Amino acid sequence: MDDEPAHLSLGEVRRALDRLRQADIVRLSVLARNWARGLGRRDADDLLNEAFDRVLSGRRPWPSDVAMPAFFNGVMRSIASQWRHEDMRELLILDDTDTALDKMEESPPADHELNDLLSRMRRALDDDPQARGIMEHILADSGREEAQAALGVDATSYDTARRRMIRHLFTMFNPGWTL
Repeated sequence: MDDEPAHLSLGEVRRALDRLRQADIVRLSVLARNWARGLGRRDADDLLNEAFDRVLSGRRPWPSDVAMPAFFNGVMRSIASQWRHEDMRELLILDDTDTALDKMEESPPADHELNDLLSRMRRALDDDPQARGIMEHILADSGREEAQAALGVDATSYDTARRRMIRHLFTMFNPGWTL
């Protein structure tokens, strides 16, 4: 049986975070910016700070076999999801009832906006079935090996198509772009 603990101790976590280089912090900031899209009241800095707070306080244990970027990516994804669910439950409109109902009817629901974005992303990838297939597997949260088997590609082809998908979507959905 393995003598190694399942999670890093708080001291080990602090030492790992003390060793962060500027490049590591930039990578974490980019991940935070990715997950903070659409959060509204909160931004990437809030998300990254909350992730650090939860990890340093011990509320979010760090598995010893998970690399730092992957771990913080998961933590920030989880926090962003939690915040989105909290924001959906809150009624932030404090006007009188008639005005509040009018304002609620004017703004499309978050699910409608997400479905519209996903529809536009799918259309943007119509010419590249491998890239679109990878996006669908990412959306379904399936594993890399599962996606490779379903698409009938090897690791190199998968990575190439994934990079192609990212480049194409970034080009198409760069800030300021609309359909």
